[in-house]
Amino acid sequence: MPRKVVDVHGHIVAPAELYSYREFLIGTRGHYGRRLKGFSEKREGMSHGRTGVIPPEELKHFADEHIAWLDRVGTDVQLVSARPYSLMHSEKPARIVHWWAQTVNDAIATQSRFYPHRLQGIANLPIVWGEPVENAFEELDRCVEELGFVGVLVNPDPSEGRATLEVPGLGDEYWYPLYERLVAYDLPMLVHSCGCVSLRENQSLHFITEESVAVMSLVQSDVFTTFPDLKVIVPHGGGAIPYQVGRFRGTYWEGLGKGGTFDEAIRKIYYDTCLYTTEALALLVDVIGSDRVVLGTERPGDGSHKKTPTEGWADDIAAVLRSLPQNSEKDLDLMLGDTALDLFPRLRRNLELAEGRA
Repeated sequence: MPRKVVDVHGHIVAPAELYSYREFLIGTRGHYGRRLKGFSEKREGMSHGRTGVIPPEELKHFADEHIAWLDRVGTDVQLVSARPYSLMHSEKPARIVHWWAQTVNDAIATQSRFYPHRLQGIANLPIVWGEPVENAFEELDRCVEELGFVGVLVNPDPSEGRATLEVPGLGDEYWYPLYERLVAYDLPMLVHSCGCVSLRENQSLHFITEESVAVMSLVQSDVFTTFPDLKVIVPHGGGAIPYQVGRFRGTYWEGLGKGGTFDEAIRKIYYDTCLYTTEALALLVDVIGSDRVVLGTERPGDGSHKKTPTEGWADDIAAVLRSLPQNSEKDLDLMLGDTALDLFPRLRRNLELAEGRA
């Protein structure tokens, strides 16, 4: 058995007022200020959606619902970030992107404080399209040093599909200051595409497109030579890469002159299991290897439906992994929690504190 069943890929469950506040920011473009102070937290008068203040008891109620979803599939701990589509990295002015990221991070931190042994925070960085990545560092530092978060979510396309040709790939030196800071904090990054305003693809397809691009950009760059201790997790099984690995093993990789093999290069990255079919999960483990695969479900999310009226939840991914004959007990231990606990040292420390062992 793994030390704990750890799901590295979850998103906040929160009241509608939180998203009303986002609409307030977009609608006013920040001209009326952030509105986090100066109004009562009570229901009378100005709504929570215009103040950005969500009473802790409401956040606790939604955290209870969240944990009930995890209990149904036997998850001990989930790492929680924003709902990615909501992060609006391409909106202007930049201040509203920062205010929204801060507000969601605070909501996650509140829920984590109620249930530190079940929910832990992944920082949502306000990386704004067209601005230096360093502009997000104040919020990164706050999330680590004040809120106790254990990782970060990085959107590889802050333009949200508006201008992908203008966005540096993750192998570009634009991102190096962020990588340097993450290594200093020993903080893994979850490479998760976020919103998409393009009419050519929906957000779910954009996830797969951008995560595929992210893998290729990283492995054909010098990132892991320059930052050998950088920890990267790509969700949704690495996008299309495991499925298309045969295209890149031969002349393409040889032409790059990088040395080694393409398979060795993609194994410098970790991949989560946020896939909802047995066939896809089996392929991921076969191509990548169980030691580079970590449990990710997004539960509750797109996979939170019954496969058929008589079958289980599509996002009960641990059950699918256990059903695959190729997986040994050691494989399962690694994928269901042990690798995640090794990848996230701040998670281990937080759990030890929550359990009174530190």
